[in-house]
Amino acid sequence: MQYLFYFVGFVIALALFLYVLNAYESGKQKLRGFKSVTGKKGGVRTETVEPQDIFLKKPRSHPGERLCPLCGSALTNYEALYATPVKNGDGSKILILGCRYCYKEEDEKGAPPDAT
Repeated sequence: MQYLFYFVGFVIALALFLYVLNAYESGKQKLRGFKSVTGKKGGVRTETVEPQDIFLKKPRSHPGERLCPLCGSALTNYEALYATPVKNGDGSKILILGCRYCYKEEDEKGAPPDAT
């Protein structure tokens, strides 16, 4: 009878170990899928942004609340969006680069301004 309890405990421990191992491996694969532009650990910006990922999602907002169209951060009346005019054959358009939370300016060498 005592061996039966040991066997049941062993089976439960084995099942728990396999579950944790599977969760660990799937988490590693998800983290490996993120690519950052800067190459730093924990980078948030990706190399490419698919337009359908941004424009088909409507973030929840309260009436009168301003949101960044790229990251969805709530903006106050004093926070602005970074944008630049783009000229094409039909005229000019505005390219929104982001807000102060998602847009980081880079110098002409491609490195962040605080890098030395």
